[in-house]
Amino acid sequence: MTVQSISWEQDGIDSGWFFAKDVGSVRSSSSYRPGGWWFLPKWLPDTEENDVGPFKTKAAAMAQAETLTARQLATLETLTARQLAT
Repeated sequence: MTVQSISWEQDGIDSGWFFAKDVGSVRSSSSYRPGGWWFLPKWLPDTEENDVGPFKTKAAAMAQAETLTARQLATLETLTARQLAT
């Protein structure tokens, strides 16, 4: 997966909730918790201290989600390469 291939989908019930496979979800303050938009990374435990945000806009939250996902993928690739080299 690359950042270019991330596809955000809106939840069919909660209009303030967007999700992307292997990335996580972005939720609005009306849908989740006050303060703005929040990113909930899929690779971290689903606890409040792992929420990223708040962001003023959905676009800002999604951009940060994509940036952090790219970093996470790069880290995993590096670790895998190191394990294969040993």
